[in-house]
Amino acid sequence: MVISKLIDEAVEVIQNAEKKKALVTKKLAPLKKESFSFLCENKLVFPVEKWCPNGCVGGVDSGFVAKRLAYIDLVLIRAVGVVFEYKDGKIKDAKYWPNYFDFPVPHLGNSALEEDEAQQSKSLMRLKEEVNATKKIIELHKPKYCFIDGSIIPQYQDKPRKESALSDNYVNIIHEFESLYETAEKNNCTLIATVEDSRGSRFVSIVQDEILLKNKLIDSKEMDGFYDSGFLDYFLGVGERSCAFKYTKNIKQHPVLSDFSEKWSENIYSFYIKPSLYDKPLRVEFIGNKDLNGIASEIASVVYALASLHREYAYPSILIEADFHAKLRPDEIDIVYNKIMDKLGASVKLKMRRDNRPF
Repeated sequence: MVISKLIDEAVEVIQNAEKKKALVTKKLAPLKKESFSFLCENKLVFPVEKWCPNGCVGGVDSGFVAKRLAYIDLVLIRAVGVVFEYKDGKIKDAKYWPNYFDFPVPHLGNSALEEDEAQQSKSLMRLKEEVNATKKIIELHKPKYCFIDGSIIPQYQDKPRKESALSDNYVNIIHEFESLYETAEKNNCTLIATVEDSRGSRFVSIVQDEILLKNKLIDSKEMDGFYDSGFLDYFLGVGERSCAFKYTKNIKQHPVLSDFSEKWSENIYSFYIKPSLYDKPLRVEFIGNKDLNGIASEIASVVYALASLHREYAYPSILIEADFHAKLRPDEIDIVYNKIMDKLGASVKLKMRRDNRPF
């Protein structure tokens, strides 16, 4: 009975939240036709022009599996770069880096790290492999656009404590990302980062704190608890994007962006696009320039062309292909583990106690 009650409560909460978003969106619909000089772009919503894929488009993703042992942390990472060469909207050729199939790169981690540091260590290893793969793709194949799976910067959970043994690793990752931006700039490649499942609320806060301060269509508190993707699912139509906006309101107070040089931190932007009726809007991140509207519109056209191929899964096809080749199975790390055990012998107590229960 307790479970049944919980299920009913969950359904009611979700249904009420959806009704609330639909009602709020209907009240705010007039804002789509207005201009706002104080925004990075002058409107909240823009139509996306269609683009017929031509030329080279790259995409990079990575996968990893890890096994914590008594003396070491064993990590396998596979970063894969894919390049599609398009002609008149069709894929003419496909290239892969380092190969169509490649054994993952093994890493040994420090088992003396605290639990949160161990997670950060694995994440920083993965980011390094992924950034290096992206640079290789750009340098070797010169794609006009290169997609990144996930954010265009490291996330705050990747940043270790100041006294952590991983502090130097984190600083090196910041430098690696800046090197990636410079590589893309040097090769005239536009980096496009897409976040598969975003729980950001930056756009909602712009509407609450800036738009509704001047256009009091509703009480801004009616939007409390809204995430960008949920609100924009109702606010955007298929083939529309939100205006581009700064990654954060205050760069100096942002835990990660404040660690970048001003050349990059001041020019990281985001927008949301709705490629499909049956999937939520997709968060897109990019490095802006003086013609912000021009670059945002160009990127939106490319994302729309590659992410609207499935009506229920709006994600760039180049990244779907990269994910397919980068994904790792848990049993792949057992191959390495078993070979280590074969050399050590059964007398060495290598397994963690939690993994060695006899019942």
